[in-house]
Amino acid sequence: MKALIVDDDVVSRIALIDLLSVYGIFDLVEAEDGAAAWTLMEQGLHPVICFCDVRMPRMSGIALLERMKSDPHLADVPFVLVSSASDRDTVLQAVTLGAVGYILKPLHAAEARAHLEKIFRITLDKLAEDPATTMKRLNIGPDRLGAYLSAFAEQLLTGRADIVALLEAGEGADARLRIDSVHTGCMTLGLWHVASQLDTARRGLPDPRNVAVVLAEVSESVRRQLSRLHAGAADGEGALA
Repeated sequence: MKALIVDDDVVSRIALIDLLSVYGIFDLVEAEDGAAAWTLMEQGLHPVICFCDVRMPRMSGIALLERMKSDPHLADVPFVLVSSASDRDTVLQAVTLGAVGYILKPLHAAEARAHLEKIFRITLDKLAEDPATTMKRLNIGPDRLGAYLSAFAEQLLTGRADIVALLEAGEGADARLRIDSVHTGCMTLGLWHVASQLDTARRGLPDPRNVAVVLAEVSESVRRQLSRLHAGAADGEGALA
């Protein structure tokens, strides 16, 4: 899963990268200001969450937030402001525009981590269904769900390159059939966010590069879901299914 960090201050970017790296769930992408971040997203980047400074040259954090909220493909990306700007008007403006959190600089590890974990509970848990809920919905146990996820991971491992190759060869119809199969797998296994990304990627004339990025995100979501399943089983969640 890609998290986007936007800040014109390289030291602040490094500090946030160090803080986020502890969680081990993100592929971190950096941008030096809002304009650079927007260019990345125009080129196909669809982060699962965006951490952004407020005051930057070329495009401010507020301006980037406004632009993302006006784009139907990016409006659902959780946006967290990270700034030394603590004035009430800025906070209110960010919340009004849809920011899910606001972290003050300089970062204090314990305080920032508490804010991050609250934000993650609100946002990242919505990216995929809880494994216990998936098991109840499908009326299966943890071993069976693990088998489904492992089989899906293998399907993606062997099929991602084929789908991209078909698109590059102009075989759009065959590629869409395979993308549809992946989409069905995502929906069956409760991987809501990447299913939505696939919906976007397969519209019109699919771009092989964008499809490859989304399929990589699907693979990462399956890996993370398997980790959640194993962690839940260790904690006794599997007994609830």
